[in-house]
Amino acid sequence: MNTSPIKILIVEDDEDDFFITKEYIERIKNQQFVIDWCPLYTEALKKICSKEYALYLVDYYLGARTGLQLLKEAIASDCEEPVVLLTGRGDHTMDIEVIQAGAYDYLVKAELSTEKLERCIRYSMEKAQAVKALRENERKFRNIFERSKDMVFVADENFIFKNVNPAAEVLLEYTKEELIQQNF
Repeated sequence: MNTSPIKILIVEDDEDDFFITKEYIERIKNQQFVIDWCPLYTEALKKICSKEYALYLVDYYLGARTGLQLLKEAIASDCEEPVVLLTGRGDHTMDIEVIQAGAYDYLVKAELSTEKLERCIRYSMEKAQAVKALRENERKFRNIFERSKDMVFVADENFIFKNVNPAAEVLLEYTKEELIQQNF
């Protein structure tokens, strides 16, 4: 059992839908949650950008704006925490669109259950951990690549430069732009 509670923000403009979703989450066994509600788009964006929650459940329709717009703004503001969109109707096109936009999952409110929410929360949290680890490794690689005093480069199967570090520019006496697409 995980003893530290998971902080969840439910962004929902319908108070009844908030209470229904909250009730499903509270029925999840073997995990504690701190669940907060935010009915307003602009306030929700501020809370998401503050990164004080581990997970965000966002209604697709938020008055004049959408959860998809909120998701895109949050990602543009470097939000790395998982966002799950909730909607009143299932639509395959919308499903694809929200996942491509960066949502971790997409659930239809009429099909919600404690089991579905538990699985969605668990999978989203696990995926978020994996994504954060990948991003951290990418930052480490980028740092090593950029700061190395040795020439480091990436080339394709035909030995065409795809990327070079600053040391390669110095050693080969070409700019990065001149080296890219050149053959080794």
